[in-house]
Amino acid sequence: MSQEFNIQEVAKLALIKLNPDEVKKLSKDLEIILSHVEALSKLKIDDSEVTIHPLGIDLTLREDEVENGLNHDESMSNAPEKQDGFFKVPPSME
Repeated sequence: MSQEFNIQEVAKLALIKLNPDEVKKLSKDLEIILSHVEALSKLKIDDSEVTIHPLGIDLTLREDEVENGLNHDESMSNAPEKQDGFFKVPPSME
């Protein structure tokens, strides 16, 4: 890919500081990634059938069935702490 990326500018936007060794390594890594993306963009897949499984297998899904859930007393029966009919949990903020 002929596009030139300025790693220092990307690092500045990400609010990170890179030393020269990191810039060199990341530049090489980005070059490899971009070459892979370029190779993928050249693939001709227009005639391919789209599947959601890598082996092209049809996925068999079960039918949705409505079932009765727990009533209030059953759901509260295993609560480690409860108060006024509700689960009691520690505060998330102080």
